[in-house]
Amino acid sequence: MNLRLDHLGLLTDSREKNQEIADFFTGVLGLEVSGDAGDGYAEVKAGAMTIALHTGAMVDDFGAHGGTLLHFSSDDVRADVEEIRGRGGKIALEPTEADWGTIAYIAGPHGVLVELCTAN
Repeated sequence: MNLRLDHLGLLTDSREKNQEIADFFTGVLGLEVSGDAGDGYAEVKAGAMTIALHTGAMVDDFGAHGGTLLHFSSDDVRADVEEIRGRGGKIALEPTEADWGTIAYIAGPHGVLVELCTAN
């Protein structure tokens, strides 16, 4: 397994809240935001790290995850999920194809949600 943290996701339950967070990053912190936070997704470039602003998540009970989504690049999402499952990990979203690649979500303790992604 070779996982690399490359995104930090902030989850909101409304487009308005997502836009307010984007406005904070641009207006208060002076960072560049790409995408349309008011439409549900945007990215803030913060050095080598990307902060992704999401309205919701691809799991039904995203609110139970506390609003923190960590994105890890993966060479092979399906293999990594099986390895994680073998160590007792809770798979919140089985590997699936999204527009941007193969993804899976792992539920962590205390509201942490982890996305594994092999980008297209």
